[in-house]
Amino acid sequence: MLRMIGLLFCLAASSANAAPSLVGAWFGQGQPDNKESMYLDHFQADGRMHSQFRDCIKGKAYDSNEDGTWSVKGDLLTIKIERHNGVPAPRTDIYRLVSVTGQSFKDVYLPLNFPFDERRVDDGFTMPSCQLVS
Repeated sequence: MLRMIGLLFCLAASSANAAPSLVGAWFGQGQPDNKESMYLDHFQADGRMHSQFRDCIKGKAYDSNEDGTWSVKGDLLTIKIERHNGVPAPRTDIYRLVSVTGQSFKDVYLPLNFPFDERRVDDGFTMPSCQLVS
């Protein structure tokens, strides 16, 4: 019985000290070529990811999406894109994680030194209409 209680305390302590996970849905604004664009990243526990992008031009939405895999090693987030709008478009993007909390994370896209700032959202979150941001 004492071993079981000790094990429970150890598990509780290790989970309390665990780094926040990127698993979940994250919303952000801004891309290197368009500071007004929006994106919604879905990082799954199995290492798969799906991203949605929305550019707003004169109130009209231009949407696109990407699918692939993600992984974190140290402070590097690696995203391997497999498909863009359903079409094979392989590439690898590498980001340096600057800060990660349960509710937000900041990273920098290394090739362009471009900062991203994302906030956690519910899985059912949808991107705002262009009418609201244009």
